[in-house]
Amino acid sequence: MRHSVRNVRIAPKLPEPSDRQTSLKMQRFKVNTRDLRPGTRDVQIEGELDLAVAGQLDEVLTTAVEECTQVLVGLERCAFIDSSGIAVILRAHNRMQEEGNKLAVYAPADQVLRVLSMTGLTGNSLVFDSAEEALVALGDA
Repeated sequence: MRHSVRNVRIAPKLPEPSDRQTSLKMQRFKVNTRDLRPGTRDVQIEGELDLAVAGQLDEVLTTAVEECTQVLVGLERCAFIDSSGIAVILRAHNRMQEEGNKLAVYAPADQVLRVLSMTGLTGNSLVFDSAEEALVALGDA
């Protein structure tokens, strides 16, 4: 009795087209702003925040710094941040402090939180788990 062995190659399963589109869509950079009340603005960042788009965020934060006494920066939908994105946020934070105003970052995605932790930013009362926690820390119960 002879046994034959066949080599079978199994190709990895590719994501369905709709999965790929969703994945790509989630990575596009986008900034949404909303005023929570007069003087307090929430800036939501989506996708990848890197050198290519840092200027867009800088414009949005510059306007918020000029118009508001409190600015929240939400990173829950931010998939990636590099040093240029961090620099933009820190410049806005420093400008707010110079005027006696406050900026806080909240709800960073896991990968973004790791980067912020490695840079030491999570230990200086700049990064919070939620918008509510950030507002309380900014002095708004």
